[in-house]
Amino acid sequence: MSNLPNVPLDEYSGGLRQRLRTALLVALLAVVPLAVLIYTAREGLHAFTTRADVQAFSISFLSILFEAIPFVLLGALVSGLIEMFVPSPSLLRFIPKGRFAQLAVGIGAGFLLPVCECGIIVIIRRLLRKGLPLRMALAYMLCAPIINPVVIVATFAAYRGRPTWLLVPVARVVLGLCLGLIIAAWAGRSKFAADVKIAVESSAGTDEQRSRLTVAGKLSAALDHTLTEFLDVVLFLIAGAAVAALLQTAVSRAALAGFGHSPTLAVPGMMGLALVLNLCSEADAFVAATLSAALSVAAQLAFMVLGPMLQIKLILMYTMVFRRRLILVLVATILAVVFVALELTSLAEYYWGLGVHHGP
Repeated sequence: MSNLPNVPLDEYSGGLRQRLRTALLVALLAVVPLAVLIYTAREGLHAFTTRADVQAFSISFLSILFEAIPFVLLGALVSGLIEMFVPSPSLLRFIPKGRFAQLAVGIGAGFLLPVCECGIIVIIRRLLRKGLPLRMALAYMLCAPIINPVVIVATFAAYRGRPTWLLVPVARVVLGLCLGLIIAAWAGRSKFAADVKIAVESSAGTDEQRSRLTVAGKLSAALDHTLTEFLDVVLFLIAGAAVAALLQTAVSRAALAGFGHSPTLAVPGMMGLALVLNLCSEADAFVAATLSAALSVAAQLAFMVLGPMLQIKLILMYTMVFRRRLILVLVATILAVVFVALELTSLAEYYWGLGVHHGP
């Protein structure tokens, strides 16, 4: 089903202004009573808000939210531009028929649209609506947060001057490509096509509407779609950030990182840390690099490969696009494939001295 509103073409910009006015009015109606309530109850809330665990939760929640929102907004903007400037027939002409070719093109799109994992959810919603095959969408969704140029440069920058400055960034890209390809091929099979919530739109009338719009009209409509997509996604992002912050408050990072010297426990320990921290793929390499003295290379890679593919907030955001069965398949497959690959890497590193190992 198309998201283009059934209104005259001249009213696209008016629709955007109306949405902005409505959003501002709703915000004012919500903020004013809340501010009055907080002010009147400030004495009673003081004891609660000054608790260490509440402050830790607040800091974690806001840091996750503020880190992710710009990328969600960027993804929503890209989605809006795709909707108005990329007609469905034009997109479908570039989709190859072969399965492996579709996976390859999906991975290649990660270099062309460098968006982090939060923003990608918005983009694949739009691409699936335009008829993109599931396996192709999954290949893009899983690989782009690891192999896009911004993340590659950030990973090299994080490990600059360290003994593993070349090994870790290259291994991250190679593992991200290979594991993402395997997961997308398995979870993107035709038997799971019915588990996609997004229906392919009919382009019969909408393409004709787009062709009659001026560039300014298309941009106005793209911003309208951007606002709609952003408001849809941000609710799931807030819920995911709250759950992730709660887990961060309850689970000790030191306890998970303490597995770093074990050839068998380091990988699952850092996978658990990646799930809990919910870091952006542009930032996780800097966290892994600061822990590199206490972790094997395999443990660092487990943290940086799993995180962009699977986090607590991402699982909640997946519910916007996929039904429960496909989400369970994705979660189980990602965890199993990453665990097996990195556990084998960890054992090889420990017994044959591959890379740099800091443990006994």
